[in-house]
Formats: sequence, structure tokens, C-alpha cells
Amino acid sequence: MTLAEFLADPLRVTQISDSVLEIENRPVRRAVIAAAVILVAIAAGLTAIEDGATGTGIIVLAVVGLIGWLYMHELVQLTQLSLDRHAGLVRLRVTTLRGRREETFALSDLHKLESIAHYGTAAGNDETRLVLICGSGPERREIIVPMFRPDPEEVAHLTGVVNGWLSRQGKGNPS
Repeated sequence: MTLAEFLADPLRVTQISDSVLEIENRPVRRAVIAAAVILVAIAAGLTAIEDGATGTGIIVLAVVGLIGWLYMHELVQLTQLSLDRHAGLVRLRVTTLRGRREETFALSDLHKLESIAHYGTAAGNDETRLVLICGSGPERREIIVPMFRPDPEEVAHLTGVVNGWLSRQGKGNPS
């Protein structure tokens, strides 16, 4: 198991039936590891202050606070994708420390889900993204499903699950 595999939080299908498909990405593992590292660094800063190195301790606490705050704001992001045939809607909900953003559109506009490779400039910076393809022609929209470095194999698997679910839409449902 590589470090990237260890840190990758699973993309999970939380509900699948003929009428509803729900997928979520909860970065619990990364958040717990980041919180543990932040707490250890805070303890080191407080220990430095206690040992008489007040300036060093304050600098460590300030740097840890700033970097930890920035990292957690980027990292702590719950992404939920819900496809509902009965309501005829697709709901993409992203909850972060800054609040919740939700986008809803008609299920009939969604053609497929694609996994797109985004290549970084350095080795190991490649990333796979989930993209909802809505509309066609000049009205085509691509909606990126925000996730923090998902596992490419899980992205490929979920792409197959969602596209398979969408292909069953016409069968048995005359909408």
C-alpha cells in the first residue's frame, strides 16, 4: 500500500436502487491524520514555550495555525451526488468548513459521467476527476464533481456504476 492509497478516502455508493443512486466522498481519514499532525505540532509549540523558547513556540504555533487552517479548509469537504428518477433531479452537494453549496438540475439533462485524467507538471501530480456531462451541442456543460485526490480505480468504477444506472433509465420508466 502506497502513501497515496493510504490517504485516499473512499468514494462510496451509499444507496442504489432502480429509482435512486447516491454517491459520497467523506475525507475522514485525511482529516483525522491532518488533525493529529496539527495537534502534535501544537504540543511541540507549547512545549517550546514551556521550556523557555517563547519566540520559537509562538512562531511554531502561528505557522501551524495558519497552515493547518488553510489545509483543513481545502481538505474537509463532503461531496454528495444524488440521482433521483422519481423527482427527475440530480443534486450535487458540497459541504466545506465555509458552508454548503448545492447545485440541482434535471436528470434528463445528464448524459453521462466521465473520468478525466488531469496531468500534473511533476511526477505524482496526476489527478483523475469526475465530470458530469449535461446537455449537448452548444448547451453542453461539464460539471466537475469536487473531490480531494480520489483513487483513480474508484473513479473508474463509479463512472461505470453511474453510467450503467443511467443506461437503465429508459427501461421500465417511460419518461
